[in-house]
Amino acid sequence: MKKRKAPRNKRKVAPDDFFEHGPISMARFGNLTVGQSNWNPDEFKEYHKRLAEAYPKIVCEIDSLIEEATVLISATKPLSLLHRAWWQRAAAYVEINSEVEVQTEHTHTQRMIDYVQSLIAAAPPSQNQKDADEETWQRLSRVVSKIFEKLNPWFFISESAHRRVTLPEINDATEEFRFRAQIIWCNVSGAEYQAHNILALRELLVPQSDNIKKAYGLNGEQLCDELAKIWHSLTMGLGEAFEAMEVFRKESLGALEADVQAGIAGEGTLAEQLDRAVVKHGLAEKRDLALGKFLGLDLFDLQKITDLPIELLNDFAWSPGQETDFLSPGNLKGWPLRIWPTFKRPFLKVGGRYYCFDQTVLFDHFFRQLEKRVYQVDEATKQAWIATRKDVTERLPFEYFAKILPHATLLQEIYYPLAENGGKTRTYETDGIIIYDDHLFVIEVKSGAFTYTDPTTDFNAHLRSLEGLLADPAKQGGRFLKYLRGSEEVPIFDKQGKEVLRIRKDDYRQVTLCAVTLDQFTEIAAQSQRVTEIGIALGTEPLWAISLGDLRVYTDIFSNPMEFLHFIEQRKEAFASSKVELDDELDHLGLYLKHNHYVKHLEEAARGPKARIQALGYRQKIDEFYSARLRDPSTISPLRQEMPARMAEVLDVLAVSGKPGRSEIAAYILDLDGSCRTDIVSHIQREVERASDSRPRPSSTHGNVRLTVAPWSERWGAPLSQEMLEHVKSIMLLHGEIDRYLLELKFDADGRLNAADWRLVRQSDISVLERPKLAEMAESLRERRLNKGMATGKRVGRNEQCPCGSGKKFKKCCIERGA
Repeated sequence: MKKRKAPRNKRKVAPDDFFEHGPISMARFGNLTVGQSNWNPDEFKEYHKRLAEAYPKIVCEIDSLIEEATVLISATKPLSLLHRAWWQRAAAYVEINSEVEVQTEHTHTQRMIDYVQSLIAAAPPSQNQKDADEETWQRLSRVVSKIFEKLNPWFFISESAHRRVTLPEINDATEEFRFRAQIIWCNVSGAEYQAHNILALRELLVPQSDNIKKAYGLNGEQLCDELAKIWHSLTMGLGEAFEAMEVFRKESLGALEADVQAGIAGEGTLAEQLDRAVVKHGLAEKRDLALGKFLGLDLFDLQKITDLPIELLNDFAWSPGQETDFLSPGNLKGWPLRIWPTFKRPFLKVGGRYYCFDQTVLFDHFFRQLEKRVYQVDEATKQAWIATRKDVTERLPFEYFAKILPHATLLQEIYYPLAENGGKTRTYETDGIIIYDDHLFVIEVKSGAFTYTDPTTDFNAHLRSLEGLLADPAKQGGRFLKYLRGSEEVPIFDKQGKEVLRIRKDDYRQVTLCAVTLDQFTEIAAQSQRVTEIGIALGTEPLWAISLGDLRVYTDIFSNPMEFLHFIEQRKEAFASSKVELDDELDHLGLYLKHNHYVKHLEEAARGPKARIQALGYRQKIDEFYSARLRDPSTISPLRQEMPARMAEVLDVLAVSGKPGRSEIAAYILDLDGSCRTDIVSHIQREVERASDSRPRPSSTHGNVRLTVAPWSERWGAPLSQEMLEHVKSIMLLHGEIDRYLLELKFDADGRLNAADWRLVRQSDISVLERPKLAEMAESLRERRLNKGMATGKRVGRNEQCPCGSGKKFKKCCIERGA
């Protein structure tokens, strides 16, 4: 069957907002911002020259700011800085439920924790440190803010301009990728949703129990339990601190009042009387607990929160000034473009105690940092860790796909013979395939690490990581597809060489090559189709690159496999579009949930050849769902495309039907836009409600989505399948269609949908003998539709759609008949 096309809206839409300054224009259409540059070449060259000239000055300014911040931090007690920073961040984020709500001032409060802690770890403390007073705090806050303001974007664009002047052979695509990588390195944290932090680590660490035990004396489950305590304290501790203070306040005042009424409060001030009442009534422990959380450091003190072994705490903590790389002499001394000390050790050791102020940096880097520690035990333990990591990461994607696609055929570690380029036949391996109805997924899994080095000083390491995590699976998956397409039917073998399955290429309407990575580099993976421009060879097959973390999100969001498969079809459309440049895999999901055929939506918004699109806020509902799940882990995802309840009911019935071809008819239904969805479902509902009054009437769509829906209820008696089939064929003759879907929906006497049948009717199904009868039916149908369209009394415009339902303009269809 030929490829379906998304409905296209050719009507020009005025932007909600428009801004123009010199050669730069910006237009906002809802959540889409379309930017366009119209520089005169000479003006652009002159502007770049000025940027390049500003580069040395910007570098000196940032160097001076970092030196000032270092001096302030060296002279200030670290815990007083981080304690205040944590509370300010907590206050700033208390009402934040989505990334789109985060403003510069919110991000700054995070930098006052993670960047300041990195400087604390690297800056030797002075001998007479003082607590952070208001003046010191405000000064440090201004300095840190200026550092990042000058980085974002002025350093990056001036450095790029400087490189273009000094390195004339520079590749534009490579430079843009480098620019993006630097922005991400300095500003993006939080690889997983917080609700997944512990779950993700349990999946990886529990199977590594023996190896972890050799390093630290506890197993993977125990380690994750202790990490969960840190997560809980830093995530839920604020609310518990307020609650503890309120409980203590009520009980202590009640105790004091009882003492006063009994005449035993004693002499002294009210505070002294309260202190005595607290001790007398056994409230001292509650007082210490509440004050320790609310005013002290108990929320962050790892020896109070956890039972982690001291060896682990020591390996994951810096003492102030202990880290020697971040502030070592040379270019970018102390810059956020170097490897942050917190990336390597998230804890801080002060006065013999260990503290954690930032769960984001802890969970972003813990697995890989633990891995490095385990490697140091001995070579056998290192190899055992690597083997277990490979086994786990190759198993998890199939477990997640099994949740999204129940009853799919899943085959892991498969083998096949292939002779490439006229050479000898060799046996090759693919990590696995997943078959669901007419969809085939070819899965390649990569458990290797994305480089830990920064993109400014070691950009080539980032390119090598892309080679390993994207190019290698693209090559391996492409090789399997070559084998699949080499014959009508091919055998699949297991590791022992036993044939386990035979598959036919023609059985699959959709084939998706999927690279699943353990490490989250989603901002790059979301644009995997662009990496060929920087010399990463992905072959000719579109590659869907996704992290385990994003796949984990999809298992939460998609409750119906039909909708997931339709999303995959739209996701693959994005590979072929030069206008789709999104910053995150989940932007694709958010756009799909909102706009359905989101690629066409983006292409229509970006009409200019130089237009660039920013899709903002499309993850908001996903973020809000995970914020709700953070408060209540049992929260079920409410996220689904907007559709009438009857349509969702049809998709649910198709999902459990098990009938071949169900995903294609579901995709046809999901291709409908909002108004068509409403019209068809309203028609179905009316027909079901009046089932006992008259014969059922079908409803049809026209244009690119050719679908006829025929409801039937047992109250009508015998099904009218033959009559409906003739109706579909007459529509095909009327409009000259090559094919059309007939979907028959069967309802019980109470109006509940209990079955769905469908078939694709082709021109070849229309026999010569029945054509005369069908032609009469077609003309009768045309006349009825035209009469109905004209009966309103409103004149049909020449450029309006023809009332006959062809999808054509009236002037190109039935204008003579309607005249």
